[in-house]
Amino acid sequence: MLTLSRQKIILSLAFAALVYLALTLYADAPKLADAFLHWDWRWLPITLIAVLINYGVRFVRWHYYLRVIEIPVPARVSLLIFLSGFSLTMVPGKLGELLKSVLLKSHYNVAISYSASIVAAERLTDVMGMVFLAAFGVSIFPMGVPALAITLGALVLIVVLIQSRTIAEKIMELFERLPVAGRFAHLAKNMYESAYLMLRLQPLTISCALSALAWFGECIALFLVLLGFGLTATPDLLLRATFIYAIASLFGAVTFMPGGLGATEGSMTSLIQLLLNASATVATAATLLVRVCTLWFAIVLGGIALFVLGRIAGRTDPIGQAS
Repeated sequence: MLTLSRQKIILSLAFAALVYLALTLYADAPKLADAFLHWDWRWLPITLIAVLINYGVRFVRWHYYLRVIEIPVPARVSLLIFLSGFSLTMVPGKLGELLKSVLLKSHYNVAISYSASIVAAERLTDVMGMVFLAAFGVSIFPMGVPALAITLGALVLIVVLIQSRTIAEKIMELFERLPVAGRFAHLAKNMYESAYLMLRLQPLTISCALSALAWFGECIALFLVLLGFGLTATPDLLLRATFIYAIASLFGAVTFMPGGLGATEGSMTSLIQLLLNASATVATAATLLVRVCTLWFAIVLGGIALFVLGRIAGRTDPIGQAS
């Protein structure tokens, strides 16, 4: 399994190299290099702070979810486990974040099938938060309204299905009858029980609010990157940057590519050109800078956290969840 993950990561990195090569050629490499040289690098620390706010708020949500499903983990270890999930961002379909469940199993003997629903709930509320942020920009790009409405409707349907015990139990019964999948029915039930707790009205409302706040931090990061290229700081620019980042991230998420590679960069570059009347060079440079500050910064931070977590001597006390 480790070898398979390593192969997937290598393929993802190779794909990332192709994506960035294509963007470099699109923007004209010499002009792109000149754009980077002329970017006001004094904005970099503030941009990274905005990104760290995103991570901080998302950690609050993660830790809150642990409390909701009654997995008491000390805040320091919880933070390291949360950040460690970023280290495998390049595994397709966000499956790398299941590392958090593996680490909970390793350190606290919490069943992976029970805690894995936290990762699913995080992704669900991430998308809801992004839809909320993108909704602010529909006046700029009204063509996006149908797609946002369909996405939100699908998410609401998922929540309703999970909160309906009757429907869920019938689905579980059908699942149990399947020849191969039926052997994993007990794991599905375990996952459902924790998902049911997290998607009740109060936890869902709190988590969606935290998600919107967290991802607004990365929308601000794009806004700050654009300021570094000499754009004037106005409420309209912040609105457009928020819409661009939210839509590009949503588009990247639905492709299930590792880190949204390709789809996020392509749509962000196109939207910056379309909505900000920027050149291909500036749009590409802004996209690459914000992706370095969000995607690749997270991977590095996750690797450091995983290393620190591995240095913690001894095993912590098991909580006692079944495996």
